[in-house]
Amino acid sequence: MTQETNKPAFTERFGGLKGTIWRNPGTDGKPDRYTVSYSRSYKTADGQWKETTSFSAIDNLKLGHLVGKVTDRIAELKAIDASGQTTTSENE
Repeated sequence: MTQETNKPAFTERFGGLKGTIWRNPGTDGKPDRYTVSYSRSYKTADGQWKETTSFSAIDNLKLGHLVGKVTDRIAELKAIDASGQTTTSENE
């Protein structure tokens, strides 16, 4: 059995923060739905890059800006879906 990898519909970045938009296929004739996961990248003492879903007070301010950008992009994706056009999987 082959497992299909679910790729993000879009990834928006702001500083070390990332909002990943996921497309979830609609069922019974309903349109696709979108969900979002947010993360923050950081570098460990030994130089390795990691991601977390915990945010500091300053990150929260940045996250507020990122949420607005992600919300706008979801609206664009829904408009594209409604028009019948196709989109590329991700912007990275």
